[in-house]
Amino acid sequence: MALNRHRRRLIWMLALAIVASLAVPFLLGGRSLLQNLPKIRADWLALMIGMVLLGWVFNSFRMQILAKGMGSRLPAGWRLGAVIATEFAGAASPAGAGGALTYVALLKQKGIRTAHAAAMYAIDHFMDGVFFAVAFPVALLSLALHGGFSDPAWLVAVTLSLFGLGAVVFWLLLRQHRLLIRLLGRVLNPFRLSVHRQRRLARWLMQFRQGVRLVLQLPRWQLLLLFMFCAAHWLLRYSILAVVISLIGASVPWSYLFAVQGVLLLFGQISVLPGGAGGVELGYAALLAPFLDVASIGFSLLLWRLMTYHFYLVAGLPVFLMMLGGRAWRLLSPADR
Repeated sequence: MALNRHRRRLIWMLALAIVASLAVPFLLGGRSLLQNLPKIRADWLALMIGMVLLGWVFNSFRMQILAKGMGSRLPAGWRLGAVIATEFAGAASPAGAGGALTYVALLKQKGIRTAHAAAMYAIDHFMDGVFFAVAFPVALLSLALHGGFSDPAWLVAVTLSLFGLGAVVFWLLLRQHRLLIRLLGRVLNPFRLSVHRQRRLARWLMQFRQGVRLVLQLPRWQLLLLFMFCAAHWLLRYSILAVVISLIGASVPWSYLFAVQGVLLLFGQISVLPGGAGGVELGYAALLAPFLDVASIGFSLLLWRLMTYHFYLVAGLPVFLMMLGGRAWRLLSPADR
């Protein structure tokens, strides 16, 4: 009974999230949005879908390198399916909580221990954090000094610097992970976490430390490749909005679009609805208002969310169910665990 109740609540939340993510663009775009939708060229749609798929392929390579560090090998097709299923779970669950559970559950199917699977997930997201810690200041500095990446040569130079600087920072933090863990403990000490949260944090840190030790056994070129796949995935994903803006004939600095999406990603993580629905749309409208009129905001928002949220749900659902079977829906809600 409790499981069915949680499942019904999750389905209602997901339905509400889909409605909210569609309602805001239609309210902003009005009748013009319906008139412009049929005018979208198929090649532009194919380009954006291809960018999403290529990003998933890059993430599947990341999974393979991390699995190799744990002493395992994963089939290429299975890895891609696992990435798509994990992306669906993250998009379909509040604050993306189902993504972590799905990632670990799938790796357990291939014989990877729970602690090692959790460590892989922790390192993967730690690497994402390193990339954004490097990319955000670079994007904001570029916006302040050059008005964005308007010069193609400047864009190439900054992209290469993100790869290089980020890889160096990632390597140094891995080597100094003990110091990082101690600093994290000092930062959290004044917050007086509950015993339950302290145990969860301690377990996560132990898994992370164990995973780091295993990953550090990989050759340095593989660690560099790991970060490059991470950076390539995020640069591709965050460039979809730039394609959308070009499609509607507007001009917004790429660095500003990058920063905006980072802020919206944070909104999505703290929202109670799956995919950050509602909050992401309203934040988008507010942050793009200096550059676009209301109708353009509505149209670009709809296209962007179709590619970076709804497509994840539509493409990911059959893969998610196929790979996890009847217990799939339990992974989307921590309350079911």
